[in-house]
Amino acid sequence: MSFAGKTSLVVGGTAGLGFEIARKLVELQSRVVIMGRQREKGEAAASTLGDDVHFIECDVGDSRSVGDAFDALAERHELHFAVNNAGVTGPHRPIRGTDPRDWDRLIQVNCSGPFYCLRREIELIRRTTGGAIVNVSSCAGRLAIPHQAAYVAGKAALNLLTQVAAIENATDHDGGFAVRVNAIAPGPILGGMNTAERLAANPEGTKRKIDVTAMKRFARPEEVVDSIIYLLGPGAAYVTGAILDVDGGYHAGKF
Repeated sequence: MSFAGKTSLVVGGTAGLGFEIARKLVELQSRVVIMGRQREKGEAAASTLGDDVHFIECDVGDSRSVGDAFDALAERHELHFAVNNAGVTGPHRPIRGTDPRDWDRLIQVNCSGPFYCLRREIELIRRTTGGAIVNVSSCAGRLAIPHQAAYVAGKAALNLLTQVAAIENATDHDGGFAVRVNAIAPGPILGGMNTAERLAANPEGTKRKIDVTAMKRFARPEEVVDSIIYLLGPGAAYVTGAILDVDGGYHAGKF
């Protein structure tokens, strides 16, 4: 399925990786909807991306906000493709020192949020001629990383949620069309959570990430974007339920 003339949704599309995903979809002549929590920031991003980009305010950690956002989307558009990119990190602490409020926030945004979105995305895409969804997970969902229990648990759960959704929607049934559902598991990416200032402020952590990565560098955002476009597009027509490592060998290197 071509992207031209089709509607693509990027949840968490107002900045960083999400913005770059939206930019690429615009280049591919898709109508693009971006969702994010901050209206001013979202409207500015939509304006920068182009006239055929629409912003909808949405807090993915709030099921009511997600419901309202998808109701607004359904009033204006069909939906063919979706990328669930919203996510947060938290304080790095051992389990015994983790504040339950931090645990709840990370699980809510990184796992429950994609669940809320998936429910509505699948419903809308199954009404069209079918399409695809990509969840942005993390290599952390495949590794036991000390002091990051909530982040690791949320991303690991997202991986299995992706595969359950893929199995449930792999074929046309009950009057709806099939939807392919996959995830990518990136390693460290330049920008976003890894700005030059943040990397410089933690030289030991930065060096450790580079050392364990086989390719000895962080990913460029466009390298991750291209992998997402592949999973959405016709080249991945027989791919569903996959968790695609896009990490330069980070997962293979482990710790």
